[in-house]
Amino acid sequence: MNAIIGMTELTLDTKLSREQHDYLETIKGSADALLLLINDLLDISKIEAKKMVLEQAPFNLSATLEDSVRVLAPRVHQRGLELTLQVAREIPEVVVGDCARLRQVILNLIGNAIKFTEKGEIAVRVELESQDEESIALHFTVKDTGIGIPPDKQTLIFEAFAQADSSTTRKFGGTGLGLAICSQLVELMRGKVWVESELGKGSTFHFTAKFGRADASARLVAGPARMLSRMPVLVVDDNQTNRRILQEMLTRWNMRPVTADSAKSAMAAIEAGLAWKDPFALALLDGHMPEVDGFMLAEQIARDPRFAGLKLILLTSAGHSDDVKRAQQAGVSGYLVKPIKQSELFDAIIASTSEPVSKPPRRAKRKKAASTRGLRVLLAEDNPVNQKLESRLLEKLGHDVTIVENGRLAVSASETGNFDLIVMDVQMPEMDGLEATRAIREREGVEGNRVPILALTAHAAAEDCERCLGGGMDAYVSKPIRLAALQEAIAQLFGDLQDREEARTDKRQAESPAPGLIDENKVLAGLGGDRELMSDVLRLFIEDSARLLREMHTAIARKNSEAIRLVAHALKGSIANLSSGTARQLAAEIEQMGKRDELKNAAARVDELERELVLLQQAATEMLNNSPESRSRSRRRGIKTATGVA
Repeated sequence: MNAIIGMTELTLDTKLSREQHDYLETIKGSADALLLLINDLLDISKIEAKKMVLEQAPFNLSATLEDSVRVLAPRVHQRGLELTLQVAREIPEVVVGDCARLRQVILNLIGNAIKFTEKGEIAVRVELESQDEESIALHFTVKDTGIGIPPDKQTLIFEAFAQADSSTTRKFGGTGLGLAICSQLVELMRGKVWVESELGKGSTFHFTAKFGRADASARLVAGPARMLSRMPVLVVDDNQTNRRILQEMLTRWNMRPVTADSAKSAMAAIEAGLAWKDPFALALLDGHMPEVDGFMLAEQIARDPRFAGLKLILLTSAGHSDDVKRAQQAGVSGYLVKPIKQSELFDAIIASTSEPVSKPPRRAKRKKAASTRGLRVLLAEDNPVNQKLESRLLEKLGHDVTIVENGRLAVSASETGNFDLIVMDVQMPEMDGLEATRAIREREGVEGNRVPILALTAHAAAEDCERCLGGGMDAYVSKPIRLAALQEAIAQLFGDLQDREEARTDKRQAESPAPGLIDENKVLAGLGGDRELMSDVLRLFIEDSARLLREMHTAIARKNSEAIRLVAHALKGSIANLSSGTARQLAAEIEQMGKRDELKNAAARVDELERELVLLQQAATEMLNNSPESRSRSRRRGIKTATGVA
């Protein structure tokens, strides 16, 4: 299947007649359908044989759901539909369970909804069902505005090889196993699945699932959100569900959201804010609205000097380069692609509200495509057909490829240090991919360099993928290899390399001569010249950095990689408001250590970070003491004392 699908994709990208192209598209479509059936049969047989065991590990629930929704976003947007996700604010960020199987259920239900929905929207929602000291039960719903299901078929669809009627298979395709697998997986999660539907009006699929509670040190740190507290923000979107979700996200950070369903009502709200001496600091604008869209509204706002302090973030359903240009011309400071991830929105708001309005729009941080730089890739693969396919795919992405046919040769070739990336098949003769990875990592532990390793595995099950990651590999792609999946995996790894390069850049900047640890003029410029706000930011930094450092020491003592990553990420964001020097670089390094579960040198790095933070805290305290409002308070205290003596 790897060879058939891969070579077909490559051939489709060559010069063909229309007839040849049609034949190959038919082959590819049939191969995809066969692969889907094989995967479903493997899953259902594993479940029926009682061989499927769910993993129990901490994971970020919101991030898992957001990533799942994003995978299907292009299909949704192609059909002109809206796809939304809403997670109730009382649900903890981190829970314990099998994130891969939860993702499988969610993807299946959303995929079904897309298949049977011609117009309208698909809404995914998660609510708290019940909880106790050890576990939490959640209620998931996937609601669509599609064709609906007759009452007498609503139980049948959860049986293997069943669909609502035989014409469904002919018209929409599918194996009839997806919902049966979902039902079985939900049972393994100690929950149940059911559907509510009305013909012609749509369906709502429900399922419940139980998860363990995460250790307190693994929960997300909310310190940086305090900077946004009480900030007035305008949400402009013609879709009611989107408005509600954005409003809930913003309220979670203690911001003060006001919603508007059109450009006209948005302008009225902005005018009212000025009149009441409570102007909006930020506006989130939907890029595609009827009549006046978000781009036109942004231009209208930018032209009016009264709204000069209003920061704008554009939300769009498609990340076209033309949209970025339009956004830049319209004077916006942030640009996000729907469906909006909570973490990306938060980062965009922090970035937008911490920089002058004149800067070009910043897209939410995405992994930069690896094809922007030709990488030197070592490919370890024993099968000649797969060697040809995988090397051609890598070359097509602009990389230089060296091929070896087993793990032993991969270990030997990697010793030269000439490779940016190793792409490693897991199952090979003489020495398999996992053994080879362990040998490479042991040598790197002595030498200090670390080359990313991308696993190629024929097994897509969560436990097999986790075995790859747990064995020292950095990412994986399941066979059959797709060009897009390979590109995305390399892009993610390349993004991590880019993070480390940014960290090294920060270090170089820190080592260059500078007037002080904190550049007061730069910080003040980033806050629009508001000295009172700068004092608040300095005080928050002093409080938050001390608290976060305590949490970091706890996480280090417990060897909790996820908690280390989360706290380091929060510290990095807190430091970035004041400095881009050594402290931020150390926090970025520690974040990567937690992400990769490489804690050997983490304690030493935290000690270095603590020393840098003490210096930054002293500098922040000195700036506070020398601020005009502090001197004013000192003068008032001096007058009062003199009067008392007299």
